[in-house]
Amino acid sequence: MDDHELLIRHAVAWADKRRQPLDRDLLETVLQLRDFHDASAPQEWPEGSAEHLMLVRWPSHGPSGVPDVDALVATLDSFWRFLRGTGRMARASAEPRALTKEARRAAVQMPEACQDPARRSASKTLMEFGESIGLTLDGAESVEEVNARLQQIMHAWNDLPDDQRMTLMPGSAHHGSVPGVAATDLVSSLLDDEADEDDDPWGLADENGMIPFADLAEVAADVRDAPFVHQCRRLVEWVGKGREITYKDVLRLAPAREAYDVLRLAAWERADSSLVLGGDLLDSPPEVEELWAAASRDSFRSAADCRALDRLWVPCLGAGLLELSRSRAYGTWDEPGSDEEWRHRGVMLAGSVLINLPPTHVAPVMGALMHLLDPGRESVPLRELEEWWWQSPRNAFAHLGQGEGEAMVRGWSDQAMHRALHEMDDLRVWRREGDLLRPTAFGHDVALLAASLAEQGMIEE
Repeated sequence: MDDHELLIRHAVAWADKRRQPLDRDLLETVLQLRDFHDASAPQEWPEGSAEHLMLVRWPSHGPSGVPDVDALVATLDSFWRFLRGTGRMARASAEPRALTKEARRAAVQMPEACQDPARRSASKTLMEFGESIGLTLDGAESVEEVNARLQQIMHAWNDLPDDQRMTLMPGSAHHGSVPGVAATDLVSSLLDDEADEDDDPWGLADENGMIPFADLAEVAADVRDAPFVHQCRRLVEWVGKGREITYKDVLRLAPAREAYDVLRLAAWERADSSLVLGGDLLDSPPEVEELWAAASRDSFRSAADCRALDRLWVPCLGAGLLELSRSRAYGTWDEPGSDEEWRHRGVMLAGSVLINLPPTHVAPVMGALMHLLDPGRESVPLRELEEWWWQSPRNAFAHLGQGEGEAMVRGWSDQAMHRALHEMDDLRVWRREGDLLRPTAFGHDVALLAASLAEQGMIEE
């Protein structure tokens, strides 16, 4: 049962008993939109949330066209009364009467907002473009037919002149969607020829005030060679014909476990765990590795709980390599045709990885990237990074390292650094040579991206 299903059932029963209007489909759409794109619980409705739903979230990511606005307002009014009357309303929420008043004001503007192309997300724009040329997913009788239609839409879109595509899709249009923040927007300031000292908090600009990027051909070669990119391609091609997803836009459990096996993600998890267990797992005989992989695959209860899978799925989704319908995902890997396109693909994927790093890994990764960005460094010893992290004020272990237990705590600190590095190893942002990390051209550009993300508050360095 989906997370919202039981709550919706109770709300419908409550409204039926009191003969109050409540459209189940409208309510389900509302809760899914707010949950996925705004990370808002169904019981949380602070002041302004009704207006945001109707004038921002629904136009950007909701179903095409204009909904029955009166029915939507009536459904919301009944739902808010249900939450308040049954004690489910979150403490910080506004009163139902105030929310309904807010919704009625927004209702006047909602039809215009839903018809405004500038308010639509990229994926919604693409689906509406398909509808405009007579290609929709409605009525498809098989996964193969859905995939074929998606391919037709993508080919027709790519055949449009550049200026027409720019007119139809002027920007990333994520409209504040939590998982939809595009790395492209964040990199744009780095690509700006007008960059000056105020835009360079890390002191990366040259004598002309410019922030130099690495050689384009070298960056593209690094991206093409990155194991992470190869894994993304394999995932997208595996998804291709269509895989079932949950309302939270992640794979359902059965296909998630299949993907785990197909992509051999146990190897990545085993390497991560070995950093804690002193390499014991990597030295295990094959039969032990197989048992470990099977146990690991069967241990997660949601695709989002499997780090090895989620770190591929989220970047592919953000880079537009996966398209989602209400219940299925479809993958299309368009091979980049130029070095510039390869760099763009790499930056999109790496940006998403950085934004979605586990919080404990962010500072160590940032430190490693900035050490390697120094133009005078040909390599950085791992021991130097361990020492830097031990001295860092952001290292929680360092504050515990006093007296007799210091050696043990220092070991934990070193493990934390190495696990953070493991998160980025397969992106080719550096190359390992024994106990050294050597910089790469792509790593140089990703370091600049990381600095921009940190400056804009997208990651906490």
